Amino acid sequence: MTSPAAASGRPHPRPVIAAGAMAAVVVAVLLAGCTSILDRPSLPPGGTVDPRTVAPGNATTSVSITPVTPDGLVTGPGVSSAEIALGVLADPSASGFAEGVRLWQQSVNTTGGLCGRAITIAVNGVDGVPAESATAYRHVGTTTLGLLAPAPPADATLSASIAADQLPLVTATGASTQLGPTGPIVAGATADILSINGLQHLLDAGLIAAGGTVGVLDDGSASADNALAGARWWAGENDVTLDVRDGAADSTSWSGIDAVLVPTDASAVSSVLVGPGADLPVLTLPGGFAPDSWTAQAVAAATGRLYVTTPAPAYGSDYPAAVAVASMAAAAGTGPAGPLIMDGYGVGATWGRLLTEACNDRTLTRDGVRLAAPTVGAAPDSSLFGAGDPGLVVGSGLPATRASSISVADATAPTGLRSLAWLQAAPGIEDYTP
Repeated sequence: MTSPAAASGRPHPRPVIAAGAMAAVVVAVLLAGCTSILDRPSLPPGGTVDPRTVAPGNATTSVSITPVTPDGLVTGPGVSSAEIALGVLADPSASGFAEGVRLWQQSVNTTGGLCGRAITIAVNGVDGVPAESATAYRHVGTTTLGLLAPAPPADATLSASIAADQLPLVTATGASTQLGPTGPIVAGATADILSINGLQHLLDAGLIAAGGTVGVLDDGSASADNALAGARWWAGENDVTLDVRDGAADSTSWSGIDAVLVPTDASAVSSVLVGPGADLPVLTLPGGFAPDSWTAQAVAAATGRLYVTTPAPAYGSDYPAAVAVASMAAAAGTGPAGPLIMDGYGVGATWGRLLTEACNDRTLTRDGVRLAAPTVGAAPDSSLFGAGDPGLVVGSGLPATRASSISVADATAPTGLRSLAWLQAAPGIEDYTP
């Protein structure tokens, strides 16, 4: 199997200490508050952490939070003198996303808070918050500063409500057509970028032949249409033909195809895995990987054959920021990780940067968070989503980053995904215009 460094096209230093020692060092660094690889802001020491936000077994790592409210600070919904409230809207199939957000929350609250305040999280389906996203939004929309989600809601009415209410929504991925001043702040790679980089990996790995043909299953959703747009650009750059189809995946024959891109929901991915052409490589996006909802046949068929292109490296990757989050999860005793745990942490870290910028601007409001996006600048290269810049999203309607990661399904891996490459970008992707 190609190493992550080789697959990404760039070498990276290998630690010479043992894995257990490495984890211990990473956790110690995290708990000391020196976590630049996790894109943590500089935080003041001081006051009292809300005990509701501290995971069991971690009380001894907490530091106090002293209010450091800047003079003239303007606050809005979801902000009190002691807390900043955020809401999570995550479909039950988005396994691990909320857990990743809570790990970020814990890392903030145990190292001083943000703007002298503890972060509180309301998650749909938990603690009295309705599970269905639209109903949950009506429950938390008036009491939170903003929202976190794996991707923008598929419900157009809900998306319109969030935009009309001017709630900042930060997501891990989404369609590039949704970007702009009033749209979601997509912190990681968009669907078209994920598609381009995923197909490039299959080409580099020899799974797609030069001059070959790639099948694409498009269900007409915003994400699938955006992934198709990226695939079309990539195919034109690489002399590859696309065979685009819609309809029932399980009745589709993929004769003469090198690989199949399925940027749709997990049920369609499952149908392709067990349908005609069951020996073909299959590429999907984060929303297409949900083995908990699949049959045993589909899970077996996915192993070693289903590739998932993601905004952040998978749990178990040796990418330093991913190692740090995995170490935090182990120390917190959060249990088995879901495949979107890194996306959840990465979205939380993006919120941390925006909140710090808004606090420095003395405008800790919904408008203040949006005004912070163009000025916060790019994240460090070592962040979970790479050097993503929210200013590109809200200012130019462009993806925050052109880099993404890729994994392959492996039933023996902790989240069902085994990392193949760190964050990487296809050749010439900077020339792509969404």
